[in-house]
Amino acid sequence: MPTPRWMNQATSQEFSWSQALGGTRGVIEASAPGLVFVVVYVLTHALVPTLVAASAVALIACLIRLIQRQGVQQSLSGLFGVAVGVVFAAATGRGENYFAWGIATNVAMSAAFAVSVIARRSLVGFFYAMATGLPKGWRTDATLRSLRRRCDALTWMWAGLFGVRVAVQAPLWAAGAVAELGVAKLALGLPLFALGAWATWWGLRAYSSSSSDSSEEGDATA
Repeated sequence: MPTPRWMNQATSQEFSWSQALGGTRGVIEASAPGLVFVVVYVLTHALVPTLVAASAVALIACLIRLIQRQGVQQSLSGLFGVAVGVVFAAATGRGENYFAWGIATNVAMSAAFAVSVIARRSLVGFFYAMATGLPKGWRTDATLRSLRRRCDALTWMWAGLFGVRVAVQAPLWAAGAVAELGVAKLALGLPLFALGAWATWWGLRAYSSSSSDSSEEGDATA
């Protein structure tokens, strides 16, 4: 299972905001469809051209990566989200339903992170163990109790992050405030994600440094 992007830098000595955001190109690809949706909808108040414009932007971003023979995972993920939103909005004739899939996804993610802590299998701990090669029984190792608690806290943080998105966007969706919903999605999208990635790095960096130092001492002794 690949390590999620928010965990990629957890074991790094320094944090890169550019990497967390996916670079300039990643920011554009992630933000452009939603931004175009808001702008076109505000200018036209017509659903069809708005959906066509947002779909076209997402599709073009994906095609460019294919032509340049670059990784398309992020673009395909964005294209899928846009496509589902377009289908929902077109089927119901309501512009706010373009954002329904994103809201539902955030509900699911918030629940998944929360349940993982309750089940004593925190997702942050799971991916951190993968990234650092912790032994299989690390969850019951008394010497790693502090690390487990930190992973639990960070997992709750991610559950709250996704929950904030839902708390802000759900009322706007219910009110049919399409433009405001689009702005909220952009504001709570990549910026909040990058902040969560930074908090994860900051919260685990002391443990990562300790692991690195222990490994180096072990290699030197060997």
